Amino acid sequence: MIITFDLYGTLVDWEYTITSYMNFIKANPKEFFECEINELKQFRKYSEILKLCLKKILKEKYSEELGEGLIYAFSKSPPFPDTVLGLRKLRKIAKLGIISNTERKLIKITLYGIEDLFDWIITAEDTGYYKPDENAFIKAYNMMGVDPKDVIHVSAYPQYDLETAKNIVKTTILVNRYGYDWPIKVNNIIEISEMM
Repeated sequence: MIITFDLYGTLVDWEYTITSYMNFIKANPKEFFECEINELKQFRKYSEILKLCLKKILKEKYSEELGEGLIYAFSKSPPFPDTVLGLRKLRKIAKLGIISNTERKLIKITLYGIEDLFDWIITAEDTGYYKPDENAFIKAYNMMGVDPKDVIHVSAYPQYDLETAKNIVKTTILVNRYGYDWPIKVNNIIEISEMM
């Protein structure tokens, strides 16, 4: 069995991290998230997108220190309480992978200490595409050397992941972090292991 995951928002709480940072520097989190979604249409390093969006909302108040602070804060996003336990349970019955809209240096910081739970870690920097572009998935599964029809893909976001992945993989599962609806939905990662 092969299970792939979105990382930020699904396994780690990036929304909490970004919102906390934005509130601290007196920037609007809503504006930041809107900008981030719009900037995922063409590939550039994710750290550049973080800085670009911060620059757009702060305008003349932007500084490189604030941009670097955002990158570091984002990459230190904490796991949700169920993440590590759920992954450890799943690791006993499946091969696990990550397909993330970020870059290698950021994901290395985020996964420090738990990277051994994953057989594959694929970023947009590796594929050259951001989800929801189907090429992000197709190239990731090619790099992993697996047949997508053998894969279960898990995400907290229909719009970034599941809408596209449902046409590529065997099954898609929504982790209910933000109140979205999906045909197969769980409240946490541990529930996935109980379904298998």
